[in-house]
Amino acid sequence: MNRKTTRIVLKVIRYAAVTLILSVFLFPAYWIIITAFKPMSEWNTWPPHFWPYHPTLVNFAVKGILPFLRNSLVVSSSVAFISAAISLMAAYAISRYKIGGTALAGWFISMRMLPPITIAIPLYVIYVKVHLLNTWLGLILVYLIPAVAFGIWVMISFLNEVPRELDEAAYVDGATRIQTFRYVIFPLSISGVAAVIVLSFVQTWSAFLLATVLTSDSAAQTLPVYLGRFVTGYNIEWGPLAAAGLITMLPPIAIGLIFQRYLIRGLTFGAVKG
Repeated sequence: MNRKTTRIVLKVIRYAAVTLILSVFLFPAYWIIITAFKPMSEWNTWPPHFWPYHPTLVNFAVKGILPFLRNSLVVSSSVAFISAAISLMAAYAISRYKIGGTALAGWFISMRMLPPITIAIPLYVIYVKVHLLNTWLGLILVYLIPAVAFGIWVMISFLNEVPRELDEAAYVDGATRIQTFRYVIFPLSISGVAAVIVLSFVQTWSAFLLATVLTSDSAAQTLPVYLGRFVTGYNIEWGPLAAAGLITMLPPIAIGLIFQRYLIRGLTFGAVKG
C-alpha cells in the first residue's frame, strides 16, 4: 500500500469515526424531533418507529407555554449579560492587580462544587422573609452566583494571556485605567466575554431544581419546570413533551449561532501573540 492510498484509508477511517461519534451524541436530539411529529398511536410502538409514519402538528398545540418561554428568556438573558459584565471587571482586577491572588480564583471555582440541593431549602426560607419567591429577581440573583463564579474563573485565565505591555503602552499614551479597560482590554477580551455569555445562558436556561423550589406559578416559572408538567404518576405525554422540548432547544442554539463568530479567537490572539 503506497503513501497516497494510506492517506485515503486514514481519512476514510477518521470520517467514519467522527460520523459514528456524532450519531451517538445527536441521536437524542433526532429522537425528540421525530417524537414531536408522531401521533399518540406511535409514541410507544415496538419495535420503535425511527420516522413518523403519520406526521402531525397536534403535539405543538402546547397550552400556556408562552409565559414560561418569556420567563426563561428574561431570566437567562439577564444572568448571561450581568454575569459577563461582572466577571470581566472582577477578573481584570484579579489578573492585573493580583487582588486575592490565585487563592481567590480557586475559591470562586470551588463555589461550583456545591450541589444546588444543599442550598434549596435555606434559600426558600430566606426568600420567604424577603418576599422574593415567584419573582424574576429572585431567580436572577440565585443563578448569578454560580454564573459569576464560573465566569470569573474563565476570564482570569483569558486575561492572563493578554500581555501587560498593552496596558503600559496605553498608560504611556495618556490613557486612564478606565480608558485602558474600555478601549484595550475589552476589545481583546470579547471572545472570552462571548464564551461566558453563552455558557451562563445555557446553564441558566436548563436549570430545574431551584426554579421549581423558588417559584409556584407561571408568573416566574421557567420552561424546564413547564416540561415537568407532562410527566405525571399516571402517564407521560411523549408527543407534547417532545414538542415543548424542541421549542426549548431553539433559544440556546440561536444564541450559540449569534455569538459564534466572537468565539473564534484567531485574529484576536494572532494580534496579541504576534
